[in-house]
Amino acid sequence: MPQNLQLEGGPPWGFRLTGGKEHNQPISISRVTPGSKASLANLCPGDVILAIGGGSTEVMSLSEAQNTIKCSTNQLSLKIERPETRLWSPQMEPFRVDLQDDQQDLGHFEHKFNVRPRPFGAQASLVPMESTDDNNNSVRRPVVRSVGAPVSKLQPPVAKLQKLPLCDLCGRGIIGPVVRAGEKWRHPDCFVCALCGTELKHRGYYLIDGQLYCQEHAATTVQAR
Repeated sequence: MPQNLQLEGGPPWGFRLTGGKEHNQPISISRVTPGSKASLANLCPGDVILAIGGGSTEVMSLSEAQNTIKCSTNQLSLKIERPETRLWSPQMEPFRVDLQDDQQDLGHFEHKFNVRPRPFGAQASLVPMESTDDNNNSVRRPVVRSVGAPVSKLQPPVAKLQKLPLCDLCGRGIIGPVVRAGEKWRHPDCFVCALCGTELKHRGYYLIDGQLYCQEHAATTVQAR
């Protein structure tokens, strides 16, 4: 049943067109942007546009319909017809399964090694179809898209994890530069005096009772004994 819709506020209206006399198809809605003026006016994909601003679209091309819509600056009047929605239910037919061994030609599934795989069927060709964007500018898009079979990528073998040396001061594993003092392993930032915290990388160190000291506090520690 035909309906009359009014879109207010000016472009962009938020819908796309398809069809036209050049395709021997009626002008219809191919897409509606959510939250747009067309969506608020309850315009839906699949709606057939019978008239734009009072003018019939029966003999309009897609570009003519587009130009007519562009002339509507503040208000757009559309007369549409919404196709009826019908529920589809499959028809079930009884069939018989023969469990007996049947010698058949397995075709490209036969058990052979080093045989180049065959395609499953003819590749679908791309057919350009003209439609419009949200601003009703002409856009050419393919109707059918050929999709190749998925290709599995082999994952590289996971390298064996090496045991990380543990820092003698903070107890965390050391990744990257490491400083070794006797049997102790430390981060460069942890290579400091046990008393004053002075870095020992460029000063030298003294190892006393398992602790690292700078020269000054090494002498103090020895005298205190």
